[in-house]
Amino acid sequence: MATQDDQPLNWNIELNFNLHEAKPEEVAPPPKIPPREIIGDKYPKILTRIEMLWCSLELHKYLEETLFTDRSNRQGFPQDVMKALGEIHAEHTRVLKEKKLISDDVWDMQPKPRDIT
Repeated sequence: MATQDDQPLNWNIELNFNLHEAKPEEVAPPPKIPPREIIGDKYPKILTRIEMLWCSLELHKYLEETLFTDRSNRQGFPQDVMKALGEIHAEHTRVLKEKKLISDDVWDMQPKPRDIT
């Protein structure tokens, strides 16, 4: 009785180097949730304050104190809320500068770093 070990090995292996690599499926990023919606879902009182004080120096001061506090007894916000507050702060600052209610600070006047080549 012949076994598999008795059969000669076939060394004629066909190699195909023209195989296309499988491309990873492109996954669409999740839809961007507007910053006000993120804050409204988790901190409705903060959103109410933002909407009531929009385009005021009082809101500018509130956002800066909220984002840049140096008090260590604060728990802080979740990352998505901090990002949303930062986006609202940036938009509010732009609006206030446009209306000439605030001017550029020294950090806005710093030269941009040059590309190193």
